[in-house]
Amino acid sequence: MLSIRPTIAEHALYVFGRSIHPELFHVYRTRLIQRSNYSARIDITGDGHVITFVKGHSVISEVVCSCKQMLPQRRRIVASPLRGKFYQKVERNARIRYSTECERESVSPDMFWMVQTQLQRINCESELLQTFDSSGRIAYGAVSYLHIEERESQMSVQAFHTFPDDHTILKSVSTFHTL
Repeated sequence: MLSIRPTIAEHALYVFGRSIHPELFHVYRTRLIQRSNYSARIDITGDGHVITFVKGHSVISEVVCSCKQMLPQRRRIVASPLRGKFYQKVERNARIRYSTECERESVSPDMFWMVQTQLQRINCESELLQTFDSSGRIAYGAVSYLHIEERESQMSVQAFHTFPDDHTILKSVSTFHTL
């Protein structure tokens, strides 16, 4: 099966106050986290990623995907196209505090190749990595890399998604705190 990512121009950040069913996406890699204070599911999808963070009955889900992706409207808190750099903060039921900082950056072909190569060489237990097939225009495919740091009352996910056809890198750092 071919695994080619949609273009960066089609991508957006969505935040929901509910879980998002994984069957809505083609999931390539998954990490499940269970702590005494929270649980989380982190997925690399064909479009980007889905992070679902749960404390008791409170849920925050972050979705980076194509704006063409069919997503629920119910309990959608944020829907923002990924352009430039931005910061978003949400507090859910005084139980979860969420923040993210995202940046979309176009770089030179040489810089892009260096970043792409470095991401593909990373191999660690706290990482999720997926290399996608080439779109046909460029000889190499996109890469999604997620670095996860978990503590007793917080989790942080640093994500890099590459878009070879545009020589663009989408970087984000998302933090989830239990209150």
